Parts: sequence; C-alpha cells; structure tokens
Amino acid sequence: MPSRIALGTPALAALAASALLLSMAGTAIADTAPAADTSASPATLTVEGEGQVNVVPNLASVNVTVNRSAATSRAALSAANTRTDVITRAIRALGVPSSGIQTQSVNVSNTSHKAGPKHNRHLIRQFTASESLSVTSAPTLAGAVIDVATHNGASNVNDLSFSFSNPAAGQIAANNAALANARQQANAAAAELGYTITGVQSVDLNPQSGVVSPGTNAAGSTPTASTTPTTVHPGVQQVDAEVEVVYTIAPSST
Repeated sequence: MPSRIALGTPALAALAASALLLSMAGTAIADTAPAADTSASPATLTVEGEGQVNVVPNLASVNVTVNRSAATSRAALSAANTRTDVITRAIRALGVPSSGIQTQSVNVSNTSHKAGPKHNRHLIRQFTASESLSVTSAPTLAGAVIDVATHNGASNVNDLSFSFSNPAAGQIAANNAALANARQQANAAAAELGYTITGVQSVDLNPQSGVVSPGTNAAGSTPTASTTPTTVHPGVQQVDAEVEVVYTIAPSST
C-alpha cells in the first residue's frame, strides 16, 4: 500500500522590523511590526497499514425444529412440547449448558380440507405445532448435538454456523498486525528520505475492519447412517484490519 509523507511547514522567518511614518500635524509616528512565532512544526509521515489473522471459532450454533400435527391445536402443541423436552434433555446430557439452548419460536397453524363421498363430504381440520431451538455449544459437540436431535425425533436440523465467544480477540490481533505493517513501511520510507521515526502523532483504527468468513457451513437434517456420527469442521475465520498512523520524523544524524 503506498505511503504518504507530509513534512511539517518550516517556521516562518522573523519579520523584519519596519517603520511606519505617519505625518500628522508635523509629528512623525514610528510603528514597528512584532516578530512572528518562530516555533516549527515537526515533519510527519502518514502511513496506512494492513493486517490479517486467521482465528479458529470456539462456538457452534445449530437450529433444531420439531413439528407435530393433531386434530386439535392443544393436542398438536402438547405433542411438540413433549418431543422438544426429550430433545432438550438429550442435548443437555452431552454437556451443553442450559444457557446454550434458546427457544427461537413456537407456532401453531391449521389447515383444512374436505373428505368423503361426493354428496356427503365433510370438513377435516388439522393443526400443526412447530417449536424451534437454537443450540450453541463448543464446535467439538456440534456433531453430537445434530445426532441426538435427529435420533430423538427432530423434524429439521439446519443453519449450522460458527462464531467467537470473544470477538474482540481476533480484532485485536489483526489491529496489532496492521500496526506492525505500518511501522515497517514507515521505517523504510523514512530511511529512503534520510529521516528517522521520532514518535507517533496519531493512530486511526479503521471502523470498517471486521470478520470475513471464508465459506458457509451447513448440516443436513439427518446423518447419512445411524452408525456414522456427524462430524463438523469449524475451520478458521479471517479477521482483517486497517490502520492509519501519523509518525513524526526528523533528519537522520548519520
């Protein structure tokens, strides 16, 4: 990435004293201009640095859905509740804490259709209850969560994703890499110009920095075989950062 260098404005030379002669009633008045500020601003070097790190996620989340149908809404919801409780207990038995299991939705809907002989058709109504759970665990438990959910009657298991319990950890590492990159560029540019780095005037951490996932992970609703456990692969996620650093510089003494 190209660097930008901006040398501080040199101090202005002191203004020469001048005499302003005014002629008024035969009287000469001399006015001397004051000397200008001779303090000089330091030269600066502005550099943009980039950093990138790969971080292994330590959380896995998956959605588990239970659908049950019955002739009444009460019976459908009761059946869904019973099956959801069985699945929840099985997931807890794996070591997933209660805080890692969250109800996402509970819905009851109904459909109706007519059945019977042409001249004696009657209306049949069916109710369907749906309950959805979001389960968050360590990635090492994600495959087992999928297996016990499907084994215990889950209707759907989907939306497997990975994240971090402390998102700032990866961002800090990426920022540090970007700062190191900026300093490396600054040292090289200053040396080329016959200057040395003397300090840091300002640092701007790019608010647009963030996590970029290299791909989307997904899980099927059932394992391929009852004797084959589901294996998930969290991989890594890329964290990028950009910084802008303004360094103060001075002519090299060598």
